[in-house]
This record gives sequence, C-alpha cells and structure tokens, in this order.
Amino acid sequence: MDTDLRAHFLEGMSRVASAVTVVTTDGDAGRYGVTVSSMTSVSADTTRPSLLVSIHHLSPAGEAIRKNRRFCANVLSGNQSFVSDLFSGRLKHLNEDRFSAIPWHGGVTGAPIIDGAIVSLDCELKTALLWGTHFILIGEVEQIELSSQRSPLVYANRGYRRAIPIAPDDHQSHNPQNQLRVGFFITLGPEFVPSLVADFANQSPAVDLSLLEADHDDLLEQMRAGRIEAAITFGTVDDPEFTTEVICPSAPHVLLNADHPLATRASLRLAEVAGLPMILLDFPSVRGAVTAFFERNQLRPQIRLQSPSLAMVRGLVAQGLGYSIVPQNPQNKTAPDGTEIRAIPLDDDFPEGAVVAVAKSAGSRSALATDFISKCRKSFRHTSQ
Repeated sequence: MDTDLRAHFLEGMSRVASAVTVVTTDGDAGRYGVTVSSMTSVSADTTRPSLLVSIHHLSPAGEAIRKNRRFCANVLSGNQSFVSDLFSGRLKHLNEDRFSAIPWHGGVTGAPIIDGAIVSLDCELKTALLWGTHFILIGEVEQIELSSQRSPLVYANRGYRRAIPIAPDDHQSHNPQNQLRVGFFITLGPEFVPSLVADFANQSPAVDLSLLEADHDDLLEQMRAGRIEAAITFGTVDDPEFTTEVICPSAPHVLLNADHPLATRASLRLAEVAGLPMILLDFPSVRGAVTAFFERNQLRPQIRLQSPSLAMVRGLVAQGLGYSIVPQNPQNKTAPDGTEIRAIPLDDDFPEGAVVAVAKSAGSRSALATDFISKCRKSFRHTSQ
C-alpha cells in the first residue's frame, strides 16, 4: 500500500465528524459490544428499514454478531463518552464485564439496548461482507427506542465533541418586514452585545430581533443560508457575496498573571512571550488566526492548555499557567474568581484581530440591518475611547 496515501487518508478521515455508536449483540455466541464511528442508514423504504455498521474483522464483537445474527446500534448521547471509552477498550480495568458498568436492557432481538442513548436500533443481521480489514454488516431494523436525549456524542479531530445548534430557531412565526437576525462571534457577546441590544430595542421596540452566537466560519455559513442578515466578527472575509467593514481596528493584548515578571511592561512584542506556555481560546478561527500571527513572525506558539471558554482561559491565566492573546483590550480584567489579570498591549501587527461587520451588499440588505451595523459602529467607537 502507498504509505503516504494511507497516512493522508487517516488524517482526512480524522477530520470527519461522526456520531459515536456502540454496537451490541447477545445470543449463543455471547454478549459483546464495540464502539464504532461508522454507522449509517442504508434504506428506509425496504420491507424494514436497514442500516450498516463496519467492524474490524478481529473484533470479538464482530464475530459474535455474525454468529448471533443480531445486533443493536446504540447512538450515544453527548454525556456518554464514558460508555464509548468502555466499549472501545480504553478502560482496561472494566474489560471483564463491561455491561455491569452501565444501565441497559434487552431489545426484541435480545441485543442489549443502552439506556440514555439518543436512539437504539435493534436489528436482524442480513449481510456480512469482508472488505479489507473490516466486516460491513447490514441489518434490518426490528425495534427502535428513542430517549429524551437529543444531542449526540460526536467524534472529530481525534477527540469527543458535542453537537450544538448554530442556526436560529426557525419554528417561531416572524414578520419578515419587522424581523432582524444578526450574529456575533461568540466571545463578543458577554461584554458587548447586551448593552447594544438594549439600546437598539429601546430605539426600535417593534423590531423582532434574533441573536446567534457562533464561531467565525459558522456565522458566514448561516449568512450564506439566509438565516442571519449581518454578523459582527473578527478578521477578514474573502467572499464577493459579502461586504466587510472594519468597525474597530485590531488592538491585540497579552493576558498575564498579575505577578508575572512581564506584567508591569507598558507593551510587549510577540517574540518576548512566544517561548512561554500559552493558553489558547479553542475555536477553529482563533486557532487559525493565532497560527498565522506566529508564522508571519517566524515563531511557533507553545500551547499548554486550551479551552472554548474565555472565562476558563482568563482563570487559567490568573493562576499563572500561561499567557493568552486577545484581539482587543478586554473590558473584564479579572478571572471568574475575582483574581486580577493584566492586559499588556502587543506591538505586533495582528489584522486578524480587527472587529468587522459582515453583510450583503448595501443594495441587498434590509434597512434594519444597515441601521444595526451603524449602531454597532458607534457602540464600538464609544467603547474603544
């Protein structure tokens, strides 16, 4: 096999987000379960619905399924990473009797149904095809159980994730003539959005205003889909469909523990902190912006910890575990526990840190969107002074 092609394939597939499924079976061949990321529907329009799972040919669970002729695909909920680890073999001390560590009950085929899974599909095995190192197993569904859980456990980039909605709720009735849907980069929300929205609501009380907080790329995707009219975010947008206006120039700052030796400096250069442990705000666009920032300066960040919570980042910085970089001078210079942190201006150019308003061209956007962007511009100008 072409080893480079295989390596690229593995890396590429690691970036594909998949629901996490535990496939179980019980019968004469024994009770087994195995965690898989390859489960998909085949058809809903045959005599009974059918689905497909892929299991390694050396897996005891795979062999038992082929002998028992039955299996249940349990799609795990976002709070069941323990169950995934259990049946992937990561918890070695529980390997002898994995089913005793979780609540479950038998389905109509006898295969274990895991309590709390968002959906369990109990199947009769119809086809087992060996392809390379894996058996492709196709089963027809005999029973379906749905739980109250709705958010699946997701595996992507070699780690667990939770699925969260990024689009506004479309189930409410709206008056298009009086409706405005806008999005904000997620860290702008707590410090900037409430006062802005309150001011806008006081001046335009009849406007049906909906807000979306999301990462940069998610905001642009929702604009392309027509679910929001405008977005306030960071960085640049290379899309002829949108117009971009800088409403606040970049003002990068280094966050430091108050007792850090560099905390008394009037300003800093990136090279002075690059060799120190970094606390990264873990969003895809932030990671990309930080990578570009360091590469322009021929430096590499020494990322020690990362979190998608800005409050967590501030807390870790306050404890002296590393520094962080923010694109603007933060209004809040304390950790969640009240510990003070320092924000030191960074002298290096960081265009990715500019706050921008993104919208359709002026002729394609509503008057409400134009008015809202104008208020954002004035609000940021006032805040930065």
